[in-house]
Amino acid sequence: MAFLGPNDLKEYLKNNLIVIDEKGANIFDEDRIEEAAYALSLGNEAYRTDNKERKIEILDEKCRTIEINPGQFTLLMTEEYICIPKNKLAFISIKAKHKLKGLINVSGFHVDPGFKGKLLFSVYNAGPSTITLETKKPYFLIWFADLKSEAQNGDEYNNTKNHHQGQNKIPLEYVDALKRGELTSPKALWDKLIETKAELERKIDDKNRKFLSNEYILKAIVGILIAIFIRYLFVEVGTELYVKKLTSKDSTINHLQQQMQYLKNNSLTLRQVDSIVKDRIQPPDAKKR
Repeated sequence: MAFLGPNDLKEYLKNNLIVIDEKGANIFDEDRIEEAAYALSLGNEAYRTDNKERKIEILDEKCRTIEINPGQFTLLMTEEYICIPKNKLAFISIKAKHKLKGLINVSGFHVDPGFKGKLLFSVYNAGPSTITLETKKPYFLIWFADLKSEAQNGDEYNNTKNHHQGQNKIPLEYVDALKRGELTSPKALWDKLIETKAELERKIDDKNRKFLSNEYILKAIVGILIAIFIRYLFVEVGTELYVKKLTSKDSTINHLQQQMQYLKNNSLTLRQVDSIVKDRIQPPDAKKR
């Protein structure tokens, strides 16, 4: 098996209906020859796994681009129809400048002899950045190799074994398959991890705020209780001292009153004693007078 070189490829595609449009006309473009490969362009249909509407996107003059985000799968279809003769086997890939950004073709790498239709690429963005593609621009490469003998596929192969035969739209079965379940790509897992971390940090912050708020309230309550206790203590001690002081004063007054009453009660006796003393100490002459 030998691959067609640049000159052979140019002549072969120019003189045969290999690259055609939907009407079957040859749309070979000599400028699309890149070494031993021919460059195919992006068509007008695409499906992304992170499409919120979960439907096939149509690329036209109003919306010419498709953005493939990191960690996402995308179904892409070529603009051109490809017809592979029974004596040829084709190999397909994506241009290196897009592969270097992380865009990987996961749909397969060859086209069977006898195939006719648009090529469907399933790609995955393994890079860290969004990759933007534009409709009608060349992104896919196809090589042709000669077979030593023709493939014996016939109409039976074309009708029953090759379900891609004649495809011109993205098959819904592949779209439905990509809709099922949650995409567990490394990027999706990383985003989930970041989301979980942010949620955890938010909850921790909320708890810290609540703790600080509760701590502040607790301190305020303790402070109020301490102030009340101190006030109560001072009031009690002051009252007790005041009562003691009053009691002391009352005792003194009572004592004085008792002494005065005693003196009052005994004042008559003292006067009598004083009179007797005077009588006794007076001279005799004084008594006669």
